[in-house]
Amino acid sequence: MDNLKIPYGVDGSGELISAVSATKGSEYSCPCCGMKLIHRAGEVRVKHFAHPPASNCSLESVLHITAKRLVYAEILKNAAGEEGICLADCCQNCGVEFSTRVPANTFTNAGMEVGVGDYICDVVGYQENTVRLAIEILNTHKVDAKKAANLAVYWLELKAEDVINNSLKWSPTQANLKESYCMSCKDHIKHVVAVADKYGINRALYSAVKNPSKHAYIADIEVCFKCNQEIPVFWWQGVPFCEFEPPNPKPKTIKYRYSKKYGGSYWANTCADCNVIQGDNFLYIFNSARFKGMPMSNLVQDKHAGVKVVSGSTAVSEFMKVVNRNF
Repeated sequence: MDNLKIPYGVDGSGELISAVSATKGSEYSCPCCGMKLIHRAGEVRVKHFAHPPASNCSLESVLHITAKRLVYAEILKNAAGEEGICLADCCQNCGVEFSTRVPANTFTNAGMEVGVGDYICDVVGYQENTVRLAIEILNTHKVDAKKAANLAVYWLELKAEDVINNSLKWSPTQANLKESYCMSCKDHIKHVVAVADKYGINRALYSAVKNPSKHAYIADIEVCFKCNQEIPVFWWQGVPFCEFEPPNPKPKTIKYRYSKKYGGSYWANTCADCNVIQGDNFLYIFNSARFKGMPMSNLVQDKHAGVKVVSGSTAVSEFMKVVNRNF
């Protein structure tokens, strides 16, 4: 067991000290079992603590409790006014990864092995008396699907090894956090809302975040080809060329209009300024389309209607036949 390399020991005041920072001649104990450690600080091997042969500790247990204590300590530092924690996050709109600082005093206290509903969480950060964030340490067992679905607070999972290597950089292996956005998307979302507000579109009717599972209408902006005004446009389940009435209430610029190129009427986006139809091909199909990549209905040829919308997944092949024919 004396080959067991331990990265952190506990000093006489109960603080975790890395083997690299340990003082020669001082005594340190195991963070897991409390047994006195041997400090290895030679010139050849990496500095580390080692158990005497009598120890029954496992490396998995030591790493797990060490990571817990390190996260606990960082939350307490945050509560004391330090802004050190860097959180790796993912934009809920575009999917890009970005890093953000956890503001000082986000937390007011911390706890280990805390009950949250039906579960025990490794570490929690409090805001007053409320659990604001739960942190689970992954060593050998990740958070299972049941716990992930039912844990009734924001939470994240961190690898023990990652925490020990850098306790100030949190890179979750899985998480359920408050929706967050990269700076580019934040600016764009604000701009979309401002344009929609300009034309009196009720904010309760849409979202500027492209998450079709949560919102009936997704908003973006387009420049009207006729009046050159920047206007709000919308996606909903059923586009493009939707012949069935969209969900109510709907944004006032979505209207049932006749299109000569389409060869019939459908529910279309219209210009909030000049009322002209904004073509579905430009909004949904073409490579430069505002809603490119969003779920679409299938389009199938119909000898009477020309093109008919049918519930399905992707509107490309059949529609492109119509585009090529009409353009």
